[in-house]
Amino acid sequence: MSTTPPAGEPPLLPGAALPSRIQQHLRESLTVLRDQAQDPAVRQRIEAVLAGRSSLRDLARDDAFSTMMTPLVERGMARIDALTPQERERVAADADALARGEATSAERESADDHGRGHGPTGPAQGTW
Repeated sequence: MSTTPPAGEPPLLPGAALPSRIQQHLRESLTVLRDQAQDPAVRQRIEAVLAGRSSLRDLARDDAFSTMMTPLVERGMARIDALTPQERERVAADADALARGEATSAERESADDHGRGHGPTGPAQGTW
């Protein structure tokens, strides 16, 4: 299991030896947030983190970023609260798989569908 980011990309959490899949997921999530940010200054701050010019800690302490994130976190927590016990088990198993650098259930299902000549099933996974 690799703990280094892809070539040319600085680690988002340089002090933490995270699996590359976790770093990749974090980078993709920040990219989604950057692309959805209405405030140009927030977009620039997220881009600075992605480019390695700023830290996640600095971004997390930014008032405008916090203002943007608060409703997203609340919505995410409501989604978690609404999960059935089976869905919670699947989410936990997917998090474990991601940490081990393995495919998540959605990735396995998508690969199965593509192998049979079908497109992905259901909505794409995203940040919140």
